Amino acid sequence: MIRINLLPASKRTQAATSSGSAQLWGVVYLVGVGLTIMSLLFVYFVYDGKLEEQNNANARLQSEIEDMRQRSRRLDEVRAELERSRQLEQVVDELNRARSGPLRVMMELSNVLSAGAGPTIAPGRLEELRQQNPLAGFNPSWDVRRLSIGYFVELDRTVTVRGKGRTNEDVAEFLRRLALSELFSEVTLTRTEAKNDAGLDIIEFEMTCKVTY
Repeated sequence: MIRINLLPASKRTQAATSSGSAQLWGVVYLVGVGLTIMSLLFVYFVYDGKLEEQNNANARLQSEIEDMRQRSRRLDEVRAELERSRQLEQVVDELNRARSGPLRVMMELSNVLSAGAGPTIAPGRLEELRQQNPLAGFNPSWDVRRLSIGYFVELDRTVTVRGKGRTNEDVAEFLRRLALSELFSEVTLTRTEAKNDAGLDIIEFEMTCKVTY
């Protein structure tokens, strides 16, 4: 079949130019689309790499946090063990003091009421008291037979003592000795009463004090 182009030459040229322009714009469009896609892919891969790095950093941080939590738990367990050990040590100390304390108190009371002995007190402390008050201290020549103890009861580290002395001075000497002792404190005379016992004038007394052991 023979085709004959009946368009004038100018029309044919314009049509060819329009067709070429359309093809050029098509190529430009395709190139633009390609560049856009490549840019988007580049941005995607860049951010995907950064996201992966961040995820790895978060994983490492989470691992460190978990490790610190484990260490903290172990530390708390060690602290709890130390606290239980300390409490057990305190209980043992209390039991030891409760076992040996009363014996020590009775030994001290025996020293207080023994000839040639006296209360347990540091020599420096006794000298310091005597410098402050020449009448402080105790009388080493006191006749301990002039006083006797008939009642001695301790309850919750508080002691109640009842006894007899020949005179008020004998009772006062006994109280001075207890007050000087390192084992007794808060020595308080609560009652005295003059009596005649089998023809002998005596002073009955009652006192309280605290014991330390």
